Amino acid sequence: MQLPLLILLTTQVLLPAFFLLWLWLPRPADQLGWAMRALYGGCYFTFIAVIGRWDFVSSTLAVGLPIVFIGLAALAFMHVRDLPWNKSASAIRSHGFTAAMAVFFLALAARALSGYGYHESAVDLAFPFAAGTYYIGQGGSTTSINFHHADQSQRYALDIVALNGFGARARGLMPKDLADYAIYDHAVTSPCTGVAISTRDGIEDNRISQTNITEPAGNHIILACGTARILLAHLRKGSLAVTGGDIVTQGDMLGRVGNSGNSSEPHLHMHAYLGGTLDYSAGQGVPMTFDGRFLVRGSTVTIP
Repeated sequence: MQLPLLILLTTQVLLPAFFLLWLWLPRPADQLGWAMRALYGGCYFTFIAVIGRWDFVSSTLAVGLPIVFIGLAALAFMHVRDLPWNKSASAIRSHGFTAAMAVFFLALAARALSGYGYHESAVDLAFPFAAGTYYIGQGGSTTSINFHHADQSQRYALDIVALNGFGARARGLMPKDLADYAIYDHAVTSPCTGVAISTRDGIEDNRISQTNITEPAGNHIILACGTARILLAHLRKGSLAVTGGDIVTQGDMLGRVGNSGNSSEPHLHMHAYLGGTLDYSAGQGVPMTFDGRFLVRGSTVTIP
């Protein structure tokens, strides 16, 4: 099993299951023991709800698991409410580590939440897909929730996938068939009215978990929308509907999602930048909003 997938299963399946069971087993010796377990678990669930990639399992779990935890914590308290508040000789010795870990995960969650805003002027765009439910895998203004943020031109980049009826991005955790990914071959529409100043086609899709680092953007289109440049990357070979110099209108079909370039699985990479012109890696990244909404990791967009 690949290491990133193992980490994901550990942090979003095994550890949540542990915290749910720990509310009950072993039974806390006092009410303070219950309170510390509830605090630690609550801080962890807050952290993982913000930072987790729930599209790998089901986006509904991002909300469902914290609700289950709160309900089970309340039921667990009913089993300790007749116990004394504290039976230990030293609360710090008995619960200090638990309290410290709770603060640690709460601090990580706060750092991730700091990426939910921006200071620069944003480019307001139309969402580049038609009907469906979409999930932001990478997005925001901190590296905690957007690994692109460390790159000057991609600071506010988005990685967009689609969700199936189960709230997952694919049929299975890491299927080998590109068609098993809900976003694959989806039509990409123009997020603005402008000019296609550069296009690239002819690059094959990668196999799952393989990447093409020599052509990072893969098949792609760069649009000039006012002073901003918009990169739409990792498109499917032969799907581009425009060429360099074409005028496009918001909502026009541009191409289809593929898995070309530095992409390990099908998704649409999108970022806006100023300067750089045709060099999408040389500009200054700027925030994007969609109908005024700033999208971050875990955001869902439903287009009727």
